[in-house]
Amino acid sequence: MENLQEALKDLRDIHNPEAISSWPIAPGWWLTLILLVIIIFVFIRLIRKHNTPKYKKLAIQEYQNILANYQIQKNSHDTVNQLALLIRKALVAKDGNEKVAGLIGDEWLHYLDQKSGTSLFSSGVGKVLVSGQYQKEIDPEIDDLLHATKKLLSRL
Repeated sequence: MENLQEALKDLRDIHNPEAISSWPIAPGWWLTLILLVIIIFVFIRLIRKHNTPKYKKLAIQEYQNILANYQIQKNSHDTVNQLALLIRKALVAKDGNEKVAGLIGDEWLHYLDQKSGTSLFSSGVGKVLVSGQYQKEIDPEIDDLLHATKKLLSRL
């Protein structure tokens, strides 16, 4: 028993381990957070894409068709007429017939400037939308007009 007492004297007291800290978090939690952010981002993109108004989707689709036709046929007169009609239809669908249908001339061009956030229509290439339909020969910069129309449609 004496040997036992001497052996017990040399033992140290029990030490409890340190408390587990919550920082830094484990790699699995980092992966979970990254996946959660990606899922939220994809979900928001899908909602925005799904909530795009149908008239805007159709207008952009029709714009693509007009652009393809112009690249094939190079008929600027038809392209100007089609763009004028497309813009009118898209804005009537967005803002209503009462607000858009009665606008003509400079009022129409200023309205287009307001909607597009530029001055490409009233003081630029967009002037041809008002008078180009009635002219035999049109020589506008069709590429600039197509760009202005695309900018307008993207802001609907």
